[in-house]
Amino acid sequence: MELALTVAIQVLIIFILISIGFILTKSNKLNENGVKQLTDILLIIVTPCVIIQAYQKEFDVNYLKGLFMAAIASAIIHIIAVIVSYIFFKKEESLRYRVSRFSSICSNCGFMAIPLLSAALGSDGVFYGSSYLVIFTLFYWTFGVYICTEDIKKCLSLKSILINPGVIGVIIGLVLFFTQIKLPYVLSESVSFMASLNTPLAMLILGSYLVKVDVKKAFKNTAMYFVCFVRLILIPLLAVFILSLLKIDPGVSKAVLICAACPVATVTSLFATKYDLDSVYASETVAISTIISILTIPLIIIISTYFI
Repeated sequence: MELALTVAIQVLIIFILISIGFILTKSNKLNENGVKQLTDILLIIVTPCVIIQAYQKEFDVNYLKGLFMAAIASAIIHIIAVIVSYIFFKKEESLRYRVSRFSSICSNCGFMAIPLLSAALGSDGVFYGSSYLVIFTLFYWTFGVYICTEDIKKCLSLKSILINPGVIGVIIGLVLFFTQIKLPYVLSESVSFMASLNTPLAMLILGSYLVKVDVKKAFKNTAMYFVCFVRLILIPLLAVFILSLLKIDPGVSKAVLICAACPVATVTSLFATKYDLDSVYASETVAISTIISILTIPLIIIISTYFI
């Protein structure tokens, strides 16, 4: 229950930061070009720094075991999410089903989970949560591309899978963890300062996305609630069930669950644009699920305390 309260407080803080991003964008203090630049800074520099900082730990077999189990659990959750999405969202001419499938499977485990993990579980949370981030990255650059295109040839780009900031950050972190190389003080402090930008930058960007969406209209779309139910309630509850069966360390389970309980990934709207799908609908799923997650994430954590 204490964790649920901590997460609820952090979600509220995050909502305030999102509101600031919304107000800045609405008042033209932050424009689209500025948001793009902030996103590049966040993805290319800040997120890898957060991960690298989390891996600056004394080597311990238990950490390694936890990391491996987190990866196993994350992979199972993604597989179950794929099955659920294909059951609930059938093919239709508008191709919206592709966006709905992608939205229901992919959580915002980068932008939203890392700040929550850092605040609620500390560096250990980010350490174990990085496993989910890696599985998520591998997934959306492979099967995620297939969902959007239904073309098997487009989803097997090894370069896209490996050459991206999140995976590179984990690789650097793992090398430092296994070799026990400690960053020099000056470099360590620089990484720490950059990592501290993660939460405010990510939330300002999310706030700017909300400006692009007609929230009132989106809330009237009943299909939106269906996507949000699958992404924010059904899949996280299935994740609780899976984690309870695996009987892994509670700290590892909580880190994975927070990642799985996050709203629709921001990459959904980016992929919808890239592959000529309904980008407006995709942006709506990101925005509305983010708003609703203020209530659902703490709820999922409370429910999980009875099982894991």
